Amino acid sequence: MYEYRCKLCGTVEPADTRAQARALRDAHRDDFHGPDEIVEVPRMRFVDLPREQKIATVVVALVLLVGILVKTG
Repeated sequence: MYEYRCKLCGTVEPADTRAQARALRDAHRDDFHGPDEIVEVPRMRFVDLPREQKIATVVVALVLLVGILVKTG
């Protein structure tokens, strides 16, 4: 004996086999929560960062650059 338990809404449906439980899951998702979808998320750019993170990034880059110049020169 198996059960399908929806983690989103708490619905519990009994099933005789694992395959039947999977079918119940697919039908429940489509009927009550809408079909699943996979979307491509746009890549984050430097200009999308908050101002504080931009400043910190530039400061760290400058410290590294000065450290390299002091060590080699």
